[in-house]
Amino acid sequence: MATDNPTIDNHMPPSWWGDFKLDNEQSRLWQIGPLTLIVRCLSGEWQIAHERKGNVVDNESVWETRDTDQLPEALDKYSRYIFQKTTGLLNIAPLLPDRPIVSRPHTPFYLSAGEEVTVYVSSPLWLQLMVGSPARELESIAIQRPSDTWFGPSTLEGELCYATTTHCRINLEDIPIRQHRAITPVFICNQADTTLAVERLNVPAPFLSLYTSSSGQLWSPKVTLIREKDGDMAKLKIDNRPPAEAKHAVQLGNPRKIADSSVLFRAINAEFS
Repeated sequence: MATDNPTIDNHMPPSWWGDFKLDNEQSRLWQIGPLTLIVRCLSGEWQIAHERKGNVVDNESVWETRDTDQLPEALDKYSRYIFQKTTGLLNIAPLLPDRPIVSRPHTPFYLSAGEEVTVYVSSPLWLQLMVGSPARELESIAIQRPSDTWFGPSTLEGELCYATTTHCRINLEDIPIRQHRAITPVFICNQADTTLAVERLNVPAPFLSLYTSSSGQLWSPKVTLIREKDGDMAKLKIDNRPPAEAKHAVQLGNPRKIADSSVLFRAINAEFS
């Protein structure tokens, strides 16, 4: 694993993101979960290529970065970016998804009237490639591309989201460290008089900041869902700080979108099925 990442505190474990310097005609390879990425720097040109091979098992956290003799055009997705001059400066940043994540627990669970619980939901990450100074974005690539889904009470009301499955873990010690996914603590409070069946959760990923903890795990702020009365309506609130579970947290990125009060404190249809 490489340690050429000067933007992260020395007490943090090595990471696949940060600032890198490539010499002319140098190629660098990243293996992050199912994603293989090759970046090549030439005089007046950047070459970017990537491909994905299968899925990664839930408890696997595989990544490495190293120099390579493999050419980018050997991979499935290959692009060339032409510049008058290249400096060799490359920045790779992790990003949360650009759409909400609809996560279905492997096993749906029930929350009795008056009960509350915090569940931990993991989301796939994107990586952003930027070069030069000032930085210019080349590409944004999903490490593990989730499937598309529609979330809403009808085809006329709702939004396009990504769909994943989750273990919805409730014990922090059961969470594996996976640097290609981010964890969101979701606090659910059932203030209604009836039992709540939780069959899917909508995590508002574009409105969440991204943090890294001292263990190398990536986190988002806590999301709170409060069901105040019987039905499928819930208030949504997003914290503006890292979760308490992320020890010695360092912020890596701001939300993709700025949420106003209508987003943060609105009632969401079909939040729970």
